[in-house]
Amino acid sequence: MKIVINDANILIDLAKLDLLDVFSKLPFDLYTTDFVYEELNEEQKSPVSVLHKKGYLKIIETEEILDFQSITELLESSSGLSFEDCSVWYYSKKLSGILLTGDGKLRKQVSKQGIEVRGIIYVLDELLKQNLIDFPNAVKKIKQLFQLNNRLPKKEIDKRIEHWNEEKNVG
Repeated sequence: MKIVINDANILIDLAKLDLLDVFSKLPFDLYTTDFVYEELNEEQKSPVSVLHKKGYLKIIETEEILDFQSITELLESSSGLSFEDCSVWYYSKKLSGILLTGDGKLRKQVSKQGIEVRGIIYVLDELLKQNLIDFPNAVKKIKQLFQLNNRLPKKEIDKRIEHWNEEKNVG
């Protein structure tokens, strides 16, 4: 099963879209870090903690001094990233996992190291591929998503909407 390390923005977007529960049904081992979890406000933590309590999302506790030092080294050598960003970067590398983030700076720096980086659109693609949502729902959710976060790549979103609407009409 694929290991997926989640940045805060992915968990927040999925919670706002009411897709966390469906997301947990993907054939992934879902992780985040204790630092990312603590970054969430109470409203955001609530649905995320439900996933954690059910065993769908593992929260990595950074207890090893070497792990902490490695995260700190990434922070010191990176440009414009937070400690939380560097924690998901570090564990994506350590666990050979996919990093799920919408943070452009983080994506760019992690990709340079050969780590697979994906975003929220990938999650919607996977939900469709696994038949966990249907095309009309995917179109509705991606439109909601763009209203929540207009920094997303509009061309990619428009392409998905067009394709998913075609699939909806075929199926």
